Parts: sequence; C-alpha cells; structure tokens
Amino acid sequence: MLKLSARYLYPLILMMTCPLPAWALCCPGDIKDPMSASSGIGQVQPSETDVSLDRQWAVHTFERDGVGYLQVSEKAGAVQFIIGRSGTHYWVLPAGPMDTSIALPSDHRPPAPAHAREVYRHPDFRLLVSGWGSTANWWVENASE
Repeated sequence: MLKLSARYLYPLILMMTCPLPAWALCCPGDIKDPMSASSGIGQVQPSETDVSLDRQWAVHTFERDGVGYLQVSEKAGAVQFIIGRSGTHYWVLPAGPMDTSIALPSDHRPPAPAHAREVYRHPDFRLLVSGWGSTANWWVENASE
C-alpha cells in the first residue's frame, strides 16, 4: 500500500477540490510588483503606476488569483498586448493588434538582437523591444538567458 505524508496529501486534495486557485498558488515567482493591481487590466489608461523603463511604452502589472499579468501600451494609450505568467509558463492574451510579434521563452526563437531595448525588468525575466510603434518586435527572456 502506498503511503503519502500529509505534506503531499493536503496540497493534492486542495488541488483536486479547487483546481484553478490551487494551481495558481503552486507556482512562486509570478509577476508580483509592489505596485501590482488586481483590477483595471485592459483599460486604455489604467490608474496604476507605469513601471516601464522606456519612455515610448507604458507597462502596468496586475495580479489576480496568484497569476501575474503585464500590460504593454503605447504612451498614447493603445494596448499592444497583455502577457500572463505563472511560474515559468507565459502566454499572450487576446488584446491589442493581432499582428504584434511577441517571442516567449517557450517559442524557441532566436534571442533578441543586441540593439533591443529593455522595457521592463523583473527578477525572473525581462521584456525587450526592437523597432517602434506597430513595427516593434518583442521578446520575453528569462533572466538566466
């Protein structure tokens, strides 16, 4: 008979009875800035602090149910894209122009060129851009790269 200690059994029961919140809690290292908000994502001009390192772009961080989100907009206000992150998993939400080029770590694309500008830095990853406006190409790179 297989014996599991309470250390493994309780989280397993929690994940089975409440899959989404338990799964979100399992993965530390999400986008959690001191300024992260729990509402306002997708708004053209969120009231949260802009944490962008590049004056052309606005970056706002959000956190909800243990999942982090990063919204990138033009300074004029148009949302370009929103990235979701939990642990080492990244995904792009359907927001902004459909032709925005975004390379995630799981895409196995070449790294950003040396001339790419850093728009946002997190202890676990960074957001880089090459180009301007609608012709911009984006990369999300793990901090270890």
